Amino acid sequence: MTQHGISARRRLNFSAISHHALIWGSLMAGACPAALADTVAERARNHPSVCHATHRAPRPVHCGVSHRADKPLVQSAKAPLAASVPAPVAAASRSSEDLDAASDENIQVLGTNHTYTAPAVEVWGKSPVALKDVPQSISVITQQRMEDSNMLTMADAMRQINGIRVFPGSTANANYYSRGYQLTTSIDGTPNAAGTLNNAAFDLSMYDRIEVLRGSSGLLQGGGGAGGVVNQVTKKPGMDFAAGGSASVGSFDNYRVDTDITIPLNHSKTVRFRTADLYQDNHFFYKYSHSRKWQAYGALEWDVTPTTTFMVSHAAQQQDITAPYYGLPLTTANTLWSGNRDANPSQSWGYSNYMTQQTIASITQKLWGDWTATARATFYDQDYNTFYNEPWNKMNPATGTLQYRDQGISKYKGSNTSRSADVYAQGSFKLLNRTHHALFGFNYNSYEQITQYANVNCNNIYNNISLENTNAVPQPPASCFDYKQNADGYGTDDYAYQWGFYGQLRLEVIRHLSLILGGRVSRYYEKLQDISPAPKGEWVNQADLRGQLTPYLGTVYQITPNISWYASYASIFTPAVGKQSYRGGGLAPQEGNQVETGFKAEYFHGRLNLSSALFRMESINQPVQDPYHSLYYITTGPIRRQGWEAQVDGQILPGLDVSIGYTYLDTKVSNAKVNDFGGVFSPHHMFKSWVHYNVQDGFLKGLNVGAGIDANSNLRGSYATTIQGGYMTLDAMAGYRFNRHLRLQLNATNLTNRYYYERASGQWQFNFPAAPRSFMATLRANY
Repeated sequence: MTQHGISARRRLNFSAISHHALIWGSLMAGACPAALADTVAERARNHPSVCHATHRAPRPVHCGVSHRADKPLVQSAKAPLAASVPAPVAAASRSSEDLDAASDENIQVLGTNHTYTAPAVEVWGKSPVALKDVPQSISVITQQRMEDSNMLTMADAMRQINGIRVFPGSTANANYYSRGYQLTTSIDGTPNAAGTLNNAAFDLSMYDRIEVLRGSSGLLQGGGGAGGVVNQVTKKPGMDFAAGGSASVGSFDNYRVDTDITIPLNHSKTVRFRTADLYQDNHFFYKYSHSRKWQAYGALEWDVTPTTTFMVSHAAQQQDITAPYYGLPLTTANTLWSGNRDANPSQSWGYSNYMTQQTIASITQKLWGDWTATARATFYDQDYNTFYNEPWNKMNPATGTLQYRDQGISKYKGSNTSRSADVYAQGSFKLLNRTHHALFGFNYNSYEQITQYANVNCNNIYNNISLENTNAVPQPPASCFDYKQNADGYGTDDYAYQWGFYGQLRLEVIRHLSLILGGRVSRYYEKLQDISPAPKGEWVNQADLRGQLTPYLGTVYQITPNISWYASYASIFTPAVGKQSYRGGGLAPQEGNQVETGFKAEYFHGRLNLSSALFRMESINQPVQDPYHSLYYITTGPIRRQGWEAQVDGQILPGLDVSIGYTYLDTKVSNAKVNDFGGVFSPHHMFKSWVHYNVQDGFLKGLNVGAGIDANSNLRGSYATTIQGGYMTLDAMAGYRFNRHLRLQLNATNLTNRYYYERASGQWQFNFPAAPRSFMATLRANY
């Protein structure tokens, strides 16, 4: 397989981007008056937050996320559930002299009270690093933001993140894109291919927060999506007993209950347990479909010794769907359907069932000073069984009718299996009277996807079926299907693995200036085999990459204790795991790089974060769905993407939390192999905002309200005629806290009932209208 590279000598040219963006970014980063920052810093010194305390004990204090907005929360036996991740991080609001004096302290940042941002993230460096010290764009969805916006699924959360496009894949899954490229996933910082390959996703209830790093992330991930990485941080046990839960009822007969309990299992609290469980039964805005889902999650943490901690968690989820939905077909004029969006091309006799399990085990050993060594393993298994009939041709736009055939039935079963391991050591060291940080590690990830399509032995044809009444297509008898081996059968076993060594050095070159050097050497291999019902074949190599180098270079300059400037170069390669071309064989790996520069600011001890960035990305061999063969993929020619973005997250006034972001993206494809590629994955302009206010005092104390806007410019699909025009939607919420244990809230989604398509990228399916106006009421309790 011929490998293609991108010249590292290509110069970054930001001339196509308004130079005012950089100026505006620097002004925005300094938007908080220094006097106000000093005042807040002084208050913080007089009344330090428990979440920013200095600890020398081996076990850190855990701070809660869900709580009353008007009162700092110190976790006790009656405190809400903790959202804790121990992390050494320098306090951004200290002066440089304070930082030098505190260089030997072990400062633990474990979360913040009622916040829409996090003071530190793990997605970039394994251990938490302050947002303003990371030379790439990062967003965080916290537990509080999840609750206020009533996010229930990964797709719900990703829709709220600056610069992210959500592309639905079916009733059960979705793909996520940033800056025009697909995102990959990691679990607690460990790369995990299972989250990127159209699998049914776990419910959001088992996660403490979602971290998204935008842009190339090959340093720690190896092969992955050029759009960045989504780090799913699972819930961990707290030190004290706490319990919470909620019950919800909403539009489309949506009923849901969930619980979250953490408890120490011995008097010394060295053994701790947490469980998060849910049950949900709901219909959808489209006809016939119904879902019944349960999920159980448990995590056990054990301090084996004062310096050794072992943790194991297990999650299981069963989701049974009737009439699975894969989007609408195009019309014969290659235009999008503009009729009722409740149409469903599937039938009520169709189904799609998923059983998903994941086990994570890790052990962390404190070495010397602040050095630690961690080993983590992840085991992921999913079995699925699907049966439905998709349209045989495009729809007549005048009559809204189309043809179905028994030969168009998709009846298949299979499994997705992933195994991951990550071993690394990290800590600080002194050199030339300055403190530096080092990270060294090795990780491994394998993925196997087995798919078997049933032979269809019937040949009935059903003409003039209305898209509004696809239940008119009868269910064929069981005798129409079998999995017997034959020459026309289809079944595949796709197996891939990658491993690599990585390292990262964060060097303080001079005071206020850091240099980040990193690199990874990867080995990637993929093979494919035909299995029953196809004649069993030999393993055929699809990719074999050795010594794949992904370098990283970055710098951060602290302009003031609150404001930093950064620049970085990052590279990535993206193996086309599970993607096959119609003519046979796998796809060449996508390769690319990114240059990014910008400003970041942090105020109020990390409770408010601001950032702006300019970026340019270049890549080749990006896989896109074959518009003529929906089960297969093709690659594009060289692509250049550049743009700028800005975001504000956190608390700007007491009780007032915001999350506001804007992204501009310009795409150019050279020698395109796909006609009208255009903005198939991202529009030029994206604006997302959410503002939430808790009334602080008076007779309305306890009332909280919120509202958000999602606005996008034109989005082009796979054809020049499949264009979704610019649109804006409005979400809102209102809630009331009766006391410290009980609160009620009502959320409204797409309040203006805007009709638009989230995705337009197929002929007979994969064109997804967004959900209409809907409501959900939730009663939350905690103890």
